[in-house]
Amino acid sequence: MKILSVNIGQTRPYPWRNGTESAILKSPVEGNGVAVTTLGLEGDEQADLRVHGGEDKAVLCIPQSNYALFEIHQGFGFLGENLTLSDVDETQIQLGDQLQVGSAVLEVTQPRSPCWKLNEITQDSQFLKRYADSGRVGFYCRVLQPGTLERNEQVSLLHPEVDNEHPAISIQSLFLAKHRVQSRNAQSGDLELLALAVQHPALSSAWRQELTKLLENQQP
Repeated sequence: MKILSVNIGQTRPYPWRNGTESAILKSPVEGNGVAVTTLGLEGDEQADLRVHGGEDKAVLCIPQSNYALFEIHQGFGFLGENLTLSDVDETQIQLGDQLQVGSAVLEVTQPRSPCWKLNEITQDSQFLKRYADSGRVGFYCRVLQPGTLERNEQVSLLHPEVDNEHPAISIQSLFLAKHRVQSRNAQSGDLELLALAVQHPALSSAWRQELTKLLENQQP
């Protein structure tokens, strides 16, 4: 696996819903690497800090293969990601995985929670549904060790130790379980998987709160 593109974006106004500030569209950084701290990439912005950014969601990663999967013919960063990664997808990335890039170390904290703005940038009213139904939504990382991220750098992937309390939970399976439960279309094992994810130390606080409330609402 390697970094194909490092992308940052600035907040700007869009006409969506009678006026929306967003930094969803990001552009590749050319030349030298970009510093990454516990709050994200240098020069990158988020418009709504209630749902974007912060230490648990410092870096958004999306596999290159998602561009082909969703027939996106735009440059990297179009889907809002900070890092575009080769040779991996959401079935292979697990909650708590660590990505080492040079001196920087990132930890996978949650799947992306895609929003309506994806329909706007793609100009496709059904895009968000197809994106969410696939579970190929990308994933967020916290920064365990600050450093520098650069295009074409190799990424070492370290899986967490697996035991009965903290089994392997792929990003795709975690997102789809939550998506189905929210849609009242839960499959066998979905609630059990969410209950295990809540106990995982790497899970973001936002998803821990969401999953806890979701599970409480399933009680008879």
